[in-house]
Amino acid sequence: MNVMTREASLALSPALRLPPLARDSRASTVSFALSLTCLCLAFALWLVVLFITDPAGVDDYGLISVLPGIIWAAYAAVGLGFAFSLKRGVCETRMPLLMIVMLVLLLHGTSAIVYDELRYAWAWKHVGVVDYVQRHGQIDPKAPFLAAYANWPGLFVVSAAIANLFDIKPIQLAEIARFSPPALNLLYVLVLPQIYRRFTADPRLVWGGVWVFVIGNWIGQDYFSPQGVAFLFYLMLIALCVGPLRISPAWADPCGRGLSRLCGRYFAFVSRGQPPATLAIQSYVRVAASVAAMALIVMITATHPLTPIVVLMALGGLWVIGQLSLGYLVFAGLVEVAWLLFYADGYMASILPELVQRFGDTSNEISERLVDTSIVSEGQVVVSWASRALTGAVALAAVLGGLRRLVAGYRDGPAIVLTLAPAFMVVATSYGGEIVFRVYLFALPFLAFFAAALFFPWSGTQRDAIARFAIGLFGAALSVAFVLANNGKDRQYTFSQAEVQASEWLYRNAPAGSVLVEGAPNYPEQFMNYENFTYVPISNESRQSIAAVLADPAAELGDWLRAVPAGSAFIIITRSQKAYIDDLGVMPKGSLDAIEKALRDSARFRLVRATADASVFAPNDQGIGMGEWIE
Repeated sequence: MNVMTREASLALSPALRLPPLARDSRASTVSFALSLTCLCLAFALWLVVLFITDPAGVDDYGLISVLPGIIWAAYAAVGLGFAFSLKRGVCETRMPLLMIVMLVLLLHGTSAIVYDELRYAWAWKHVGVVDYVQRHGQIDPKAPFLAAYANWPGLFVVSAAIANLFDIKPIQLAEIARFSPPALNLLYVLVLPQIYRRFTADPRLVWGGVWVFVIGNWIGQDYFSPQGVAFLFYLMLIALCVGPLRISPAWADPCGRGLSRLCGRYFAFVSRGQPPATLAIQSYVRVAASVAAMALIVMITATHPLTPIVVLMALGGLWVIGQLSLGYLVFAGLVEVAWLLFYADGYMASILPELVQRFGDTSNEISERLVDTSIVSEGQVVVSWASRALTGAVALAAVLGGLRRLVAGYRDGPAIVLTLAPAFMVVATSYGGEIVFRVYLFALPFLAFFAAALFFPWSGTQRDAIARFAIGLFGAALSVAFVLANNGKDRQYTFSQAEVQASEWLYRNAPAGSVLVEGAPNYPEQFMNYENFTYVPISNESRQSIAAVLADPAAELGDWLRAVPAGSAFIIITRSQKAYIDDLGVMPKGSLDAIEKALRDSARFRLVRATADASVFAPNDQGIGMGEWIE
């Protein structure tokens, strides 16, 4: 048999007689070159897209309606290049990371660069909270307006300190903040491999998980917000808990005494059965990691009210399965209780009845966030189904991948626990229907790991070409759904410079105590002097009240503002408010156009400020002397 094998090998061509390692090396070199070529092609196509895309024509399908066709060639190039980068010998390099960075630029960088202004009204509100801290030098947890931000002010206090250091004003901060989605996603991409490497030694599965995460992260919580930053801290904390802080049988020296024994039992600082030099190094590493973990817990607690709940569930789950010391769960619980009792006590007292009343009301929580496709525009129906399809595809792939891992003999206890940990939020919070999106966000890193396992359930096979190209195609195809899901509401959530100018003028010049009637709470709002005004969105009124306004806008709105002191009442109507109303069916289509026309034609109101996309009105006996200007 050996002679026959030798003779057969001698009969082969010289190229095929290369040793296996040499053949693998040559194949890896070719794959690396092909991946790099795809990367360069995708980047070049992306630059062209940025240059020729005109966001002015965005319709109710969102950004996808104005993107040139070559963007899909860029997605295809990234998917193909990623498949090549997962080749054995290439996936150990940084090429997969570079392909994923390119994907982040395509998915999140495009909108940040194409649109001239900060997306999403809530992001402007967050800029306003920073402005408040800059002007007052502190934040008041007893303030009635935007109370949640005042009671979890971590992001805003730090941002204000940085803004003061560089003399950054609100409009300048908004210009910087519009790059938060690509920046935060790049940071997520750097942290996730540190988690996945604790679940598997297969680099294909590690990078595949990151790839799926980037595509699946469509819900838009990565804007300039406390939740986006707190999520980053959460991932960093989990990386420590499943990494250097993970318990092994040798940890927790039962023979120690005093503080050593206490630390060993509750924080696993020390171990036994190791050489003295190794023991010292490991102990120092664990102490440093433990201090970092506790610092992250404090930062999360001070930044966002919801994330600490997930932290407690995650740490508790890891402790229950014997992966983490009890001390971290106890510490997180004490920090959370202390924060709620001593800093956010007033706020918690005001919302506690609602928390108790809504505990466990999961059906309403979910139904509140499902779009009623019978009233929204045609484009928004497609956007809604695209988001559902993307979520379902990731979840289904995760289930199938988890089953493949199970059949292959893997027991992914920590990953399963961390996937299920956020589910408790559905019954324990009163965040409204938005909570289902938050559950998905916190579960997504681990759903993505299992989804990638559908393609790479084990690490033993060398014949993985089909799996590599399948996951690349999976990502490229879902990129279409991502653009619809993440950017499908851009006609509402993006703002023009003309809208920003009108809002800035109003917030800068309206006297403190003014009443600001808005068509809808969807425009660049509350980013300056936000505590000085009372906001009255027409779209948030009762059906009877809205019907009365639509029947006679000038008369009804005049009655609303009759008791307001002269010079302290304004009505602002913008393009983005109209898009919000028309696309989502909040009011009859064209309602704000009709109201705006009625106010322009009425003798009871005067136009005190107008730009291409915004109109500001005041009662005819008000607004005098404010330096009105019409463009």
